[in-house]
Amino acid sequence: MGLVIRDDALPLCLSGRRLDSLRSVFRYADKGRRGIPIYSNGARKSSISARVQRIHGPARAVRGRSHERARPWEDVFQRDGLSGVIQESRRARVLDWIDGLGLPAGSRALEIGPGAGVMTVALAQRGFAVHAADTTPRLLDVARDRVAAADVGPRVRLLLADAHRLPFADRGFSLVAALGVLPWLPSASLAVAEIARVLRPGGYLILNADNSARLALLLDPRRNPALAPARLAARSLLHSAGIPRPAEQVTVTPHRLAEFDAILKAAGLELLKRSTFGFGPFTMFGLPVTSARAGVSLNARLQRLADQGRPGFRSAGAQYLVLARAPAAGGAPAPGGQMP
Repeated sequence: MGLVIRDDALPLCLSGRRLDSLRSVFRYADKGRRGIPIYSNGARKSSISARVQRIHGPARAVRGRSHERARPWEDVFQRDGLSGVIQESRRARVLDWIDGLGLPAGSRALEIGPGAGVMTVALAQRGFAVHAADTTPRLLDVARDRVAAADVGPRVRLLLADAHRLPFADRGFSLVAALGVLPWLPSASLAVAEIARVLRPGGYLILNADNSARLALLLDPRRNPALAPARLAARSLLHSAGIPRPAEQVTVTPHRLAEFDAILKAAGLELLKRSTFGFGPFTMFGLPVTSARAGVSLNARLQRLADQGRPGFRSAGAQYLVLARAPAAGGAPAPGGQMP
């Protein structure tokens, strides 16, 4: 069964050229491939699996509520499929930006939320003296195993630490990386201020936020932010009728791109590079509308449009990645960088 998208199922905020481009992209991605019927058991199981992965992934690792959460975080970097592709895309993009900074070997780097240690190892292999901080002992053990396997132990220090209260002196690091962390923290502003404190003058920060206006949200009535009041009213009616509400799920705090930029600027940081990435998985009423293979192809096509700076796509990726810099000693931050 191929992918079929009805015009009346698309949100009103999409129109004209953006809507036409989106229709052609969906058709291209699913053409000639075996799609998943939108209400099939396979689609429902896939949707449930995706939700479990989101809940049992970085949120649990960062908040450190139990040791069993380390394994799903490790699996993010091993499984095939769209989530793995997007994670790998982020890692490659971040390392490309870091390689372009020209920082000398031996520079001190802080990684907040190392996860399974993939980025930790990559930084150490580039000659950085890496401090990797997390709040979950078991997750640090996973990262420690990866560091040992890569034989970069002498260049890495793993430690328990909270992003809101970093145990480091001011101006101690040339580079800080915080990937997949801020959306799960109680206060992104406080964490960014702490990061700015430990950056040396002219030091660099790479971090990401979840995009509250990502395309995958806008296309699903169950997730579109503009329809939140209607969903709240519907839940209230169901509650009044005696229908119990579903159990609360672990959620992230997304940001508007301008809002996240403002947080960084308020901490005195200069924005150098910005991009959004990651398109999908696309759902309709919570159920997938493409096969797994088509989803990967669709993500690649939409990402190319975003990287080309196409309006309507360049700011519509699931994650917002930013490279920022602390002002040089005695200097003031310059105006923010441009989106591609």
